Amino acid sequence: MTTTLTRLATAGASLALAAGALSVGTSTATAAPGAPSCDAAQRTLTSVVTARSAATICQWRADGTLEYRGVARSSGNTLCIPVSEVHVQENGSGRYYYVAYNNGYRYSVFDGLGLSIVGPDGRLISSEDAIA
Repeated sequence: MTTTLTRLATAGASLALAAGALSVGTSTATAAPGAPSCDAAQRTLTSVVTARSAATICQWRADGTLEYRGVARSSGNTLCIPVSEVHVQENGSGRYYYVAYNNGYRYSVFDGLGLSIVGPDGRLISSEDAIA
């Protein structure tokens, strides 16, 4: 897992990627309705449902690795990829956000706020607030 120091704005909040390690707790959160579910060998860390998308961050019980599971609500297309980075949100909430990469695209799930997708060229493709 890597960390960097970067500023970005999404879901109506200014956030920063904080450098350093993260010890993920043993949360037993459940996926929000409409969000992808984790496997039996995983625990749900957070889920976000937006008007157009839904995503869940799952943690494997055996080794603690994290996985991004996303779905486009209109088409049902899914994406399941490893989480590469975990950062503390800068808004003082003590919540985290999770970053996963796929073919140059950056998928970020902000616990309690929403999600964003940034293209390989660095342009913001989507920034969606959570509705559930």
